[in-house]
Amino acid sequence: MTNGHPIREDEFELFALGVIAGEECASIQAHIDACPECARKLAEARGRVALLSLAAPQQNPPAALKQRLLETIRAEKSLRAVPVRGTRPAPRWWNTIWAPAALALAIATVFLWISDRRLDRQLHQMRQATQTYQAQTQRDRELVQILTARDTMTVSLSPMPQVPKAWASLKYNPRMGLVCYTGDLPAPPPNKVYQMWIVPASGAAVSAGVFMPAAFNQGRVCVAKVPRNISCKAFAVTLEPAGGMPQPTGAKVLAGAL
Repeated sequence: MTNGHPIREDEFELFALGVIAGEECASIQAHIDACPECARKLAEARGRVALLSLAAPQQNPPAALKQRLLETIRAEKSLRAVPVRGTRPAPRWWNTIWAPAALALAIATVFLWISDRRLDRQLHQMRQATQTYQAQTQRDRELVQILTARDTMTVSLSPMPQVPKAWASLKYNPRMGLVCYTGDLPAPPPNKVYQMWIVPASGAAVSAGVFMPAAFNQGRVCVAKVPRNISCKAFAVTLEPAGGMPQPTGAKVLAGAL
């Protein structure tokens, strides 16, 4: 059952083909009769099944089969009697062959289509996992670089009176343009974030990014990229509106001189 519905998204095509039977079929049909959303999805599935069956490539029969079929038709014409009024002609023998074959082809096509959709979802999840892994690998590489470089500077940030238990330490390398933050802060108020700033020797403060304390549950470490070769004299962390600000506007919670 998905979101209160007894049929999953990829099962509407199977139901349209009549593959689902028995009590499960009756339960699904009763739900569809009372659920406009599922009735719409079933109608769309039936339309897709019809299109898939029409899209199946036509097959040319072998020449020998075609010749035998023509001979059978000629024999029937020569032996055909006057039809009795009110009777229906018997179904052609080839209908008993091609009708099941067409149904089997339609079912196989729908199964392949459902499998393709599942594969697409799995590939999308794999791509997302790969991107996350690559981002984590890049972060770890930058962390090693800044921690092992001889020209990396360490700055301790002191808490302001409103956050007396907060603490933080920075590793800053102006040549690489990297800042590594390690610390702990209380959760900010709703719609607020913490934003880190580089205070240069002259000019306006430079943002080193916004962060939430929950982002540092694993090691409480954050690596940020900043413009290279800034002549820095201090660092600060302020409380800003969600999304951050181009310049500091909120209360200062951490500060430290280089």
